[in-house]
Amino acid sequence: MRRVSGPEFPRIRDPAVGASLAVRILFAAIPAYGHLFPLLPLATACAAAGHDVTVATGEPFVGRLSLRTVAGIPAGTDVGGALAETRRRHPDAHGDELTVAMFADTTADWAGGVLDAVVAELGPDLVVYEAMNVGAAMAADVHDVPAVGFSIGLAATAVVDLIHGAARRYRADFWATRDRRPPPGNGLLGVALLDPAPASLASGAAEPAAVRRLPIRSVAFADDAATTPEWLTGPRSRPAIYLTLGTISFGAVEVIRRAVDQIAGLDVDLLVAVGPQGDPAALGPVPGNVHVERFVAQARVLERVDLAVHHGGTGTVLGAAAAGVPQLILPQGADQFHNAELITAAGAGRGLTNDRQDGGAIAEAVAALLGDGPERERAGRLRAEMAAMPAPELLVPQLVALAGG
Repeated sequence: MRRVSGPEFPRIRDPAVGASLAVRILFAAIPAYGHLFPLLPLATACAAAGHDVTVATGEPFVGRLSLRTVAGIPAGTDVGGALAETRRRHPDAHGDELTVAMFADTTADWAGGVLDAVVAELGPDLVVYEAMNVGAAMAADVHDVPAVGFSIGLAATAVVDLIHGAARRYRADFWATRDRRPPPGNGLLGVALLDPAPASLASGAAEPAAVRRLPIRSVAFADDAATTPEWLTGPRSRPAIYLTLGTISFGAVEVIRRAVDQIAGLDVDLLVAVGPQGDPAALGPVPGNVHVERFVAQARVLERVDLAVHHGGTGTVLGAAAAGVPQLILPQGADQFHNAELITAAGAGRGLTNDRQDGGAIAEAVAALLGDGPERERAGRLRAEMAAMPAPELLVPQLVALAGG
């Protein structure tokens, strides 16, 4: 383990290892809110404990965080561009196969080369990477740096096995050109997996014995640019509902509009967040009890509302669960259908696919979930379960130990 001293990086005493140590940790994530933000509370905790933290990501986050940032993927990269490139590379791939190829081939290719140079220059003791950002694990491996994945999905084992196994095949040239071979097996590229999924929402087979699973409490990270509407912070005479389809909403303006039309007829206040790239005007005129915003401080909003109606992205699922809020999920793509099934099975909410949302079905489900039914009680249980999971700062000593091999 590297021992670092000097005015810019003071030595600290870590009680977990009994020595004056400070480690250099590189956090790496694909530049998208749902991929980057889950890692930031842990990165912040590591920095607060005196460790040297750098975050490798991309536009628009480089230079915008309170932590030091570097480019971890080529400029101009986004999820839409990655999907288009994957379709070009794999014209016969569809559905889950296309998703796996996007992360195991395209973004792994893009990030791997950049992060190879970053790891060589920074010389980190540990790389903590969002588990879909396989290129970070590849770069860590060829430099013999321990790597820890951070799951952003609720089916951690299945997703990791699919993507990390495929990356060994698609990107075998990454290792070959560096006179290396991919690590054996098809599982996680790394020494441990941080998993924020509570037991009630976990799915998939048990982790292989060779993979160490580290439970971690999901803690929301608030962007300084995000706000909380003033009307939501004061006294209210009727329920408040939060409606969002996430920062990447698959262009489903008609789904938001359908939900607004049905929910607005109830005696509620409805907060609609259309995403940082969304256009509030695209919804057209809305009733007086509907408040449309581009981007809000979701964690603070969820603490103040009575129900969350959303797309089923893992970040929003866990955020609502941590706040003890029942959920109505309107899944649009990716793992959102699976997440809706998990929330329904846990009894903490319901799911409605697009083909089941007409005829007032959304309003009916909202009215039921606003009551004191079983979903609200079970949402409270889920909140308590998540609160009992280890907070990010409690994982810092374990990361230090992993950095030391």
